[in-house]
Amino acid sequence: MKSDKEIATQAIDLQRRGRDYALIQIPAYELWSNKKLVEGESEALIAHLDATSMWLLPEEVQSVTESDFEELLSDLKESLGE
Repeated sequence: MKSDKEIATQAIDLQRRGRDYALIQIPAYELWSNKKLVEGESEALIAHLDATSMWLLPEEVQSVTESDFEELLSDLKESLGE
């Protein structure tokens, strides 16, 4: 279990180095979104995700996968009642 000091250090590091990355800046996103459009996914939903960002540390950008995008799309659909 992490100590309070370790948790505080991680939080400070995230605040200092973390930033918003637009999904379109994440390498795996473009291939995934194009595939979804070819599969017939709503252009409006993909455009919404295009304008979405994630708060990440620079080293986390490469670890974002298609399953993360699928979850974001599912959450968006759910919020719209689809």
